Amino acid sequence: MASKKYLEARDNLLKAIDLAIESIIKYPNGRDKREMPGEMEIYSNNGSEIVKKIVKLDNKDSNGNTYTDLTWELKFYNDRKEILLNAEKKFQTLQSLKYDIEDIFTYFQEAAGPDVDEFWRRIKEANLPYERENKLEKIMKRGRIRNDIEYDYVIDTIVPFQQEGILSEEDVKKLNEMIEKFENKRR
Repeated sequence: MASKKYLEARDNLLKAIDLAIESIIKYPNGRDKREMPGEMEIYSNNGSEIVKKIVKLDNKDSNGNTYTDLTWELKFYNDRKEILLNAEKKFQTLQSLKYDIEDIFTYFQEAAGPDVDEFWRRIKEANLPYERENKLEKIMKRGRIRNDIEYDYVIDTIVPFQQEGILSEEDVKKLNEMIEKFENKRR
């Protein structure tokens, strides 16, 4: 039998996954769901059962792009729930959950947009024990990029954060200098 702490942490993560799914459905690909007609199956944890729901979504956006990424995202979160609910005994540990938490939260820690804002608002509202970590702020305070993981993070977030107004022109200039120094150091 799994420990009480593990079960509590797992249940919190399951709730966070539900909030992730709901946020993504509300703002598919960072857009309002009203921009998306169509139909998609999702699964939601209702108590200990997994209940099938049908959610009306567009198959294409106003640019004609299909939502295969959205389908993949929802499948990913639903698969993670299934794995958590049916974890082998040897994986029912707090250490194993740390890896699951990292997987679940990566997008919401690194991205920006209405879906991300909605997710963090709902996490706070649900009083779940998770907080958004501002990795970019830590890197900027330090004044340098330490490793490949931080480098990839800066590369992945600099443009969306600039577009969202999270970064000023001065911040972008400073980050570009740090990127250049890191790339030169790697050579």
